[in-house]
Amino acid sequence: MTDPAPGFLASLHYALEELDLEISPEQELLRFIGPPLRETMGTLLQTEDRELIEKAVELYRLRLDNGGKFEAEVFQGIREVLEHFAEKGHALYVCTGKPEGVATEIVEHFELAPFFRKVYGAKLDGRHCNKADLIRHIWKTEKIDSPAGIMAGDTVFDMAGAKATGLRSVAVSWGFGCNDELKNTGPDAFVHHPDELIPALERIIGDQMPATFS
Repeated sequence: MTDPAPGFLASLHYALEELDLEISPEQELLRFIGPPLRETMGTLLQTEDRELIEKAVELYRLRLDNGGKFEAEVFQGIREVLEHFAEKGHALYVCTGKPEGVATEIVEHFELAPFFRKVYGAKLDGRHCNKADLIRHIWKTEKIDSPAGIMAGDTVFDMAGAKATGLRSVAVSWGFGCNDELKNTGPDAFVHHPDELIPALERIIGDQMPATFS
């Protein structure tokens, strides 16, 4: 729903600088938007040292909490998509790998909260960072008969979570996932602009749609 690149890169740069590590070019770092944060830090630091990874995560979140989380913008056309489905009475949920508290603040900051029943995200201790686990947590918490809903997302992690839980899925190309990788996950639809989301979603399951957005 939002382009988080400025805040993500600034927070990542801060963490790497504080650890006196070499910073890769920004284009290379953009591919780490989406994967679980601890996995990203382990890859960038080329380590399995849990203490070092946790330190990097702590530094990243320090910068994120000090403005980075709001250094973003809503993709053009997303608000209209959310308005459309909310007005039709569909249940919309945020299902994100971001920490739940941070995600909630972002949704509220950009005035998207009225469209959603609830924001669900990862816990700070790493729980629910896996999309399939998070989807199942949403079902249990909301007392939704599974599998129900559709996942719209821009990463292979979104698509893998949908596939593992039996959800239908729509992959979008305007985020930070690799388009070829997204296609290879076999989503029910693959769209390239928010304007295409409404017809794509309605084609998949008509008017019987609780929807999950990441």
